[in-house]
Amino acid sequence: MSEAAIEIPKERWLDAFNLLSKEYYGRAATIEVLGMDVGDQPVAEGQPFQGISYDPEGSMAGDVMVEVGDAGSPYETHHIHHPRAVRVSETQPGIEADILVDSEDGDATLVRLRPFPELPPPGTA
Repeated sequence: MSEAAIEIPKERWLDAFNLLSKEYYGRAATIEVLGMDVGDQPVAEGQPFQGISYDPEGSMAGDVMVEVGDAGSPYETHHIHHPRAVRVSETQPGIEADILVDSEDGDATLVRLRPFPELPPPGTA
């Protein structure tokens, strides 16, 4: 996370996640759980970002969900239970962003969104 991270107030999570989901849809997503007890645990690496959401009511009330994957890759929903803080750093707005979600249990989930590497033009490889 960059030093320019902005904490998003809980009442704005739903709107912020909707905006981030639209702006970064399809970017390469890396998800890591940063835990005091278990260290850094990778969850997904370079999967297409489908979106991030917050469920204020309903079956997953209070949880944050990060969805990654697409046709030809594993589709996965990572649940973040009991989130207490969300910080976002758009290192290159519209191009790169980091989202850090702290949970009440002391763990944090870091979602890094980056462009997929471009392929070289035909005939140059």
